[in-house]
Amino acid sequence: MVFDDACGRKYLALLRQEGVQLRTLVVRQAGRVVFQHSARPFSPELPHPLYSVTKSFTSCAVGLLVEDGLIDIDRPWISWFPEYREFVADERFLRASVRNLLTMTLGQDGEPYLVGSDDWVRAVVGKDLAHEPGEAFFYNSLCSHLLALLVRRVSGRDESELLQERLFGPLGCGRWWWEKDSRGNSVGGFGLHLSTPDLARFGQCLLDGGVWEGQRVLPERWVAEATHKQIETRAAYAPEATEDRNGYGYQFWMCAGGGFRAAGLWGQICYVLPKEQLVVAASSSTNGSKSLLDPLYQVLWRTPSDKGASLADAGAYGFDALPVLEGSATAPHAERVLGRHACDENRFGFGSIDLRMVTSADGDRALRLCLERVGKSHVLVAGHGWWAPTCAGERGMGELFPFATESAQIVERPDDIAHVTYGCYAWMSPSTLALRSVELDSTRRCNVVMRLDGNHVLCELSVTNMLCGTNPTTYYLSF
Repeated sequence: MVFDDACGRKYLALLRQEGVQLRTLVVRQAGRVVFQHSARPFSPELPHPLYSVTKSFTSCAVGLLVEDGLIDIDRPWISWFPEYREFVADERFLRASVRNLLTMTLGQDGEPYLVGSDDWVRAVVGKDLAHEPGEAFFYNSLCSHLLALLVRRVSGRDESELLQERLFGPLGCGRWWWEKDSRGNSVGGFGLHLSTPDLARFGQCLLDGGVWEGQRVLPERWVAEATHKQIETRAAYAPEATEDRNGYGYQFWMCAGGGFRAAGLWGQICYVLPKEQLVVAASSSTNGSKSLLDPLYQVLWRTPSDKGASLADAGAYGFDALPVLEGSATAPHAERVLGRHACDENRFGFGSIDLRMVTSADGDRALRLCLERVGKSHVLVAGHGWWAPTCAGERGMGELFPFATESAQIVERPDDIAHVTYGCYAWMSPSTLALRSVELDSTRRCNVVMRLDGNHVLCELSVTNMLCGTNPTTYYLSF
């Protein structure tokens, strides 16, 4: 089938109908871009966190070194890292090969907890195995990180440096950056930030067997092996997890609709469907690959019994911007929440809440919320009916909800990479005020709900689409 503009708008309509927050989308077919979309405040050229899509790039770094004769994937990983032998808790780990890491069959049944200055390798090798290596699939981001460390050990360069020279440069990728572990190594399982058009170029290169614009970039044999099923995954997932039960290659997923994908948390995806010469790359803040792929399959293979949105329905939506909260700009007793208020005693360390109307640089009215916690201010500026930016240099609300491993990482975003918070607000009822935020270069969405009680204002702060680990995902306050 030919994927045209009508298909693209149909796809957007289906996603909007399902409540999927799609941010940017690039569709390539037969070697060219056939559809592109972004929703304000996001734009195509902005990098975004790929999370586990990173694993597929790590696979390609390994493949390049296999082609160079520097890595034998059937050799035990520990043979390159003899300094860690004394810390191995389970002797079966000594037999775990690079192939086991590539196929997520290391044999462990959980990921180690990482915090502060932890040595990530010691955390892995110090954990017992539940299975013999190669016996059972268990999705483990630390497998991918061990591969990134192997890339550095055998090439003498960090994975990011190797891929800049041999992949990103040839593909013409623009701005990107990579999170590091506590020792300065690129995180192989979830650290890469890249724009959606550049992710689509990666998909096109894979579709063409490792060739980009006539130039061999990735080894043909590696691309073929990595993007085909190497291990069954059905036993690891419930029947309703239809996208995760189709098998796994070398850090790539096989898909229910055919083809393969690189996939990351909260709906980061590069889907390649060779039989249609199709590449679909998207950044979003949603539940995962299934919520993006089911509507896509519906567009690609529409049947008369299809109950979803019709092509005509696409005109009923405004796709230029993300949907904002719907409700009133004010309420009869709005003055109760305006001003600065001391928080009631709480176990989270919040001291005050300050909420007031402000005028933006464009002359528009907006709400400015400032939360003071242990001497630090967290700010959210929110427009009514539009996404208002928080001033540069102010600490966003999202920093109350760090990623699970952030304390064990070096997260230094380059100066030219935007990290701006945008917010909207609405009075959902005469007694309920809601604020919502989104962030450039983050999937994190923060929600603030204030409810006017008889004697107090109750305030709930929560986050969605952020893996917080042992950190709180919700705070309850009152004043």
